[in-house]
Amino acid sequence: MADSEIKRQETDVEIEYSESSKPVSPNAYIFQEPEDGPIHRSPLERRLLLKQDLLLLPLAALMYFVLYLDRNSFGNGKLLGLTTELHLDADQYANCAQLFFVGYLVFMIPGNIILRTFEPYLVFGTAIVFFGMLLCAMSAARTYGAVLALRILIGVGQAFVQGIGMYQSLWYKRRELAFRGALYYSTATLSGAFSGLIAYAIGHNLKKSSTGHSPWEWLFIIEGVIGIFVGILVLVLLPSFPDKMKNGRNWLFTVEEINLAKERSKTFNTQDSKFELRQVIAAVKDPKTWAFGFMNAGIGMGLSTIGIFMPSFIADFGYSDLDAQLFSVIPYAVAFVLLPCTAFISDKLNVKGPFIISSLGLACLGYILLLTVGPTAGKIVAVCFIASGLYTCIVLTVTWLGINTAGFTKRGTTWGIAEIFPQVFSIMATKLYKYPPRYIQGHSIVLGFLVFALLNGCALWWWMAYNNKKKDRILEEYAARGERHPHLDRSLEEEFDHHINFRYTL
Repeated sequence: MADSEIKRQETDVEIEYSESSKPVSPNAYIFQEPEDGPIHRSPLERRLLLKQDLLLLPLAALMYFVLYLDRNSFGNGKLLGLTTELHLDADQYANCAQLFFVGYLVFMIPGNIILRTFEPYLVFGTAIVFFGMLLCAMSAARTYGAVLALRILIGVGQAFVQGIGMYQSLWYKRRELAFRGALYYSTATLSGAFSGLIAYAIGHNLKKSSTGHSPWEWLFIIEGVIGIFVGILVLVLLPSFPDKMKNGRNWLFTVEEINLAKERSKTFNTQDSKFELRQVIAAVKDPKTWAFGFMNAGIGMGLSTIGIFMPSFIADFGYSDLDAQLFSVIPYAVAFVLLPCTAFISDKLNVKGPFIISSLGLACLGYILLLTVGPTAGKIVAVCFIASGLYTCIVLTVTWLGINTAGFTKRGTTWGIAEIFPQVFSIMATKLYKYPPRYIQGHSIVLGFLVFALLNGCALWWWMAYNNKKKDRILEEYAARGERHPHLDRSLEEEFDHHINFRYTL
């Protein structure tokens, strides 16, 4: 074909685009990311992504590390003498464990929404320093009431840090979030292992007779100081959202990189988005909000009982309390390896649902084994299945929710509502594990909710696929009539994920 003919056809395409597809509004959503195949990036984009990965991911990883360091410390503190020394009975210990989730629950949605009002480094950094100081204060608690109050306040502090995924969603594209989320969330599994190792080392080396403090006191002091240090790092180093940076300047990113970050963000967000009450209402009306909530209910129940009771599970397999601390490292180590591998593959294939459903199935298998097998080795394998399945599920489910919910306030509200379920059910879960050594009641109820979560995952997968086909069909009908769909001139802040150009990631 002659060069003149090729140029003429290219010009015709440009004219056709300008007449029928060009948005009227500068914020109109027109981008559709490729569903599969390789991703091609310019040198500038590769450099921007490298800087993001070298700064944002380590900071997010540190934040998750201290979040889950605390959650595991309360279970390890029990084995180091917390309940014995403070004369806490089983019900009082369970109350202290569950009221953490009350503080967390009340402030989750505000913690997400205020990220567009206050700088994220102020929200995250201040909250981490706050609950790090409270962890140190736990070492001075001498009464049931003091422990109870501190656990509630620690939950409040952690509620303002759980918006890390929301923050990342304005820096990364949809196909980049799962693997990176797994990289920083996998530190939650690492913190579980680390907390067990710290507790083991403290139990062996820091006796009250030689140091003046009980081992459980040292555990809270050490982990609290780590939290304060991480909070200060976040306050100093974490950048704002790309579209909130003043004059396009930052100590790490160039003006060109910040402008590119803003353009990348538009593939999934609307620039300068703010809190909108109507998006809160839209999130409440969206059926997938509740399906994600039901999924998170079962996953949250499992995760909360792992953090609080896993050392006790393993001790009841026949190990001493100190050896149980050491053996609790194994399930977290397995999850630490499996989680990023699964997330990496899911991003490459741009598929989430099948991996979530498979991970839920793995966790269910683990609980079935705990209820049925006798040998200790089989039970350790079962706990590895549970930890690996649940940690993989929580990362992929949160990612699946985030990338399939458009509109910043709607995404934050959906995220918050979906997170309410695991907190409520985690409160219930702390009351289930009363009958050692087999814990049949607790394992059976958690298994039932995980099966329900699996069914909701299957329903969501079908519903999203159905709506993607429905949008394709509607666009074809408009094109056949020679008409322009009204959504083509509107943004994701106006139409959310109902936008005709928006496609759910399956």
